[in-house]
Formats: sequence, structure tokens, C-alpha cells
Amino acid sequence: MEDPVQRHPTRGEQLDILATLIADTVDRGQAVLEFGCGVGYVAHLILEKRPDLDIVGVDRKGDALQQAQDTLPAGRFTAIEGDLEAIGDIAIPDKAYGAIFTALTFHDLPDPAKQAVIAAAAARLAPGGCFLLYDRLRLDAPSLFPLQQSIWSRIERVHGRGMRTADSFNAYVEDLGTDNRPARLADYLDWFPAAGLTPQVLHLHGNVALIGGAKG
Repeated sequence: MEDPVQRHPTRGEQLDILATLIADTVDRGQAVLEFGCGVGYVAHLILEKRPDLDIVGVDRKGDALQQAQDTLPAGRFTAIEGDLEAIGDIAIPDKAYGAIFTALTFHDLPDPAKQAVIAAAAARLAPGGCFLLYDRLRLDAPSLFPLQQSIWSRIERVHGRGMRTADSFNAYVEDLGTDNRPARLADYLDWFPAAGLTPQVLHLHGNVALIGGAKG
């Protein structure tokens, strides 16, 4: 199964790290829950490493869920249609979730919905389980923006193609628009503990981060 997005050159490595963390840490008998599963690409990466796992995928697009069901191994993926902006209305199966994750979905959500989904994840994790969030971070320091531009330039030189970039901090902010709403790292480091999760940045490249939250 090919990555349906392939927008930046470090995505493959980071998604493999995400899948590996889940494959290495979820106990047998526990399930995995994904918020914003799309066509099931990350679930596919996980099941390649752990074919014994059961994955529940939530997405608001029924056609993407149908593609995931048609592509992933029979009996290992349960599709749930629902809008994460109304997380309380989604009929998520009651299982012992050893890991709950989301990949490049949170920047589409307003901040109150982000917080509600984090809280919903924390409430559904089995003891010792982890919530893994992979998404872009909002840059909020104009004086440091030239350093970020340098990182983006290096990624393009090394990998032959680049990530998102902008000529200035103001241009970066304008380019985000109203529907592209990444949160700041500081926000996540507040929201995770508020939901009862201990946060840790596990991987960061450019401004795309993988953040883990442990349930005690």
C-alpha cells in the first residue's frame, strides 16, 4: 500500500517510527484506536509489524473508511464514521486500547476540539497505555523563523524535495489560512497534563512532531 500523501521527505521515517512504537509496546489482547484514519495507511504500517493487532479507525469520510476496509486484512480493522469536532457523539467501541494515535489530523481541528479529543483518548486508554500525536506545530517566534527556514532549506538539499516554507514569518502565518490550524508545542504540553497524560516529544523534524502522552 502506497502512502496517499507523500508531501514531505521525512514523513516516511516519522510514520515508521510511529508504527514501530505501537508495534513494540501494545500488549497482546489490547486494541489500537486511530483518530482520523483516512484510507488506513498508518494502520497498514502497524499491521505489517503486528498482524495480531485489532485497530479501530475513526474518520468523517465514509469513502475513505470503505477503502480502508477493502485494503486492510479482514477482521483486523473496524471502521467508525464520525466527526472529531463532535467526539462525544462518536460510538467508539469499548475496548482496552493499549495505544491511541492520530497522524496529521489535528491541524484541521479548532483548539477546543483538539483538547476534547486528547481528553477522549486519555479516558479510553488502558492503564499504562499511550496516546501518540503526530502533526505539524505552529511556529510562533518571528525572531527564530530564519532558523526554521534554514532547516527547511537543508531538508530540501539533502532529500531533493522540501517541506512547507515561506519567505517571511508573516507570509507563513498568512499561508496557514483559517482551516490549517496547527497548535503550538506549548499548547500540547499544557493540554496533555490537563487530560491526565504525561507528555514527551519523541521525534521532531522541521516543525513536524511526534508527541507521546503516557497514562499512569
